[in-house]
Amino acid sequence: MAVNEGKGRSSKGTKRQQKWRERLNIARWAIATPRITLGFWIAVMVAGIFAFSSLKYALFPDITFPVVVVHASAPLSTPLDIEAELTEPIETQLQDLPGLNHSRSLVYPGQTVVNGIFEVGVNLEAIAPQLETDLNQLSLPQDTKVEVIPLNLNESSVISYAILSQTLSLETLREVAVSSFVPELSAVEGVLRVDIWGDGLDRNRETLPNPQLEEVLATQHPPTLVRFNGENALALSVVKRRNANTLDVVNRIEDEVAQLQENHTDLQLVLADTDAEYIQEATQSTIDALFLAIALAVLVIFAFLWNIPATLIAALAIPISLLATFIVMAIYGFNLETITLLALALVIGIIVDDAIVEIENIARHVELGKSPLKAAIAATNEIGLTVAASTLTIVAVFLPVAFMGGTVGQFFKPFGLTISAATIASLFVARTL
Repeated sequence: MAVNEGKGRSSKGTKRQQKWRERLNIARWAIATPRITLGFWIAVMVAGIFAFSSLKYALFPDITFPVVVVHASAPLSTPLDIEAELTEPIETQLQDLPGLNHSRSLVYPGQTVVNGIFEVGVNLEAIAPQLETDLNQLSLPQDTKVEVIPLNLNESSVISYAILSQTLSLETLREVAVSSFVPELSAVEGVLRVDIWGDGLDRNRETLPNPQLEEVLATQHPPTLVRFNGENALALSVVKRRNANTLDVVNRIEDEVAQLQENHTDLQLVLADTDAEYIQEATQSTIDALFLAIALAVLVIFAFLWNIPATLIAALAIPISLLATFIVMAIYGFNLETITLLALALVIGIIVDDAIVEIENIARHVELGKSPLKAAIAATNEIGLTVAASTLTIVAVFLPVAFMGGTVGQFFKPFGLTISAATIASLFVARTL
């Protein structure tokens, strides 16, 4: 009796498992509705192409370091006075801001720098104006100048020029740069600000002829000296906005600089440095590695299947899965940068796993004498749960990486989500195509 009961339970368990397999066998639905399936994947590929064209090229993911720097200067004589009348009041205002983790302060002759480190996720674009308003309400020493600077890795200089002239002095060059170059370049789409360096002038000895311009220059960076190819020069650097495409900004700046050069023949704007070339080299090398990985994967598949049609079908999973992944990347606002391209290169071998297993099992059923249609239904029904379980196991490994906290988590969120999206897409491709 006990043996019969055990067999009965085993039989019921097998039937229950069989029902689950049939319910989850989306391959059966795809085979029954081939036109709908084909139309769906064509739509996915078209959407993936548009999504890919919308992705930005960058070096790193869009990361916000939750740091606000407050720089204050005042005509105070001793470090103790600076600490008591500048540093401590600023620190008190920082403590009242939501999300502050801790603060650090440095005191220099006549100035102080207070760094406010906030929790990850704090909106610095909202915090900075609030802090400026609070600081303006303080009773600080006369002639105090306060600047609030939210730090952002992606708001960095993307292109720099050296401004030289054989006939114009540095003072005149700077006047031209501030009055002409800065406004023109600042108006370019995607530009956050334009910085001018190299004003190593003795302002006590000589003043500029334009009083308003002199006041503007006085608010710029501390006096510095710039030399380019052994000559005294000015340095002009362009800082892009956080969400701007680096390559697009650089191209627009180069076009605008070419126009400025035509209008100012008595000076030279010489390209000193640009991120565009490095980004193009880095992304191109990663893309080359990606295509090499695809080619090697196809060769390995052919070496084991030894069947050209089956190899092509399995290889088809690679571009379709990648195009579907680009849709997810566009939705989340990811860039084509080092982290996401590395994830795509890493996932190439994973993408074709499900397709290889499906094709090999279908081929085995065909060899047993079944028709291609019955072989496809039987084979996919047989290994459906196994393929899904193996794929979801990979997702379970990489998806938690996307939810890491802190600054490191901002780096690895694109990595985890990109791999997970590509893996899930490959499962649906293998089960339906």
